[in-house]
Amino acid sequence: MKNLPYYFLSVAILQALAGMGLGIVMGITGDYTLAPAHAHNNLLGWVSMAIFGLYYAVAGAVAARRIAAVHFWLALVANLVFPVGIGLVVTNRGEALSVVGSLLEVLNMLLFGIIVWTNRAALARLVSPS
Repeated sequence: MKNLPYYFLSVAILQALAGMGLGIVMGITGDYTLAPAHAHNNLLGWVSMAIFGLYYAVAGAVAARRIAAVHFWLALVANLVFPVGIGLVVTNRGEALSVVGSLLEVLNMLLFGIIVWTNRAALARLVSPS
């Protein structure tokens, strides 16, 4: 997928802004019910997506592989579904979306692990002196 690091980092920025917006709303209203959704959005949506983007920027050959594009779409869906699911749980509106989102997040991280573990040489070339 062309420009994969850019896509990961762009989504990370958008999720950070969404998390900040929710944090501001919670602060203004004094209602912190959605704090768990806010925290998961910021950690998984902002931090994880940014780390993924930086990894693909550093390991450029890996970013060109189809599995990396699959990882982007899985991460995107997981990071949209999971915080919404948590929001539904804490407002007593159901658990199903939270369960689906958490499973997607686990698959997302497992897929990233597989990508990293099977492409060790991509990072080794960067940290080893030539």
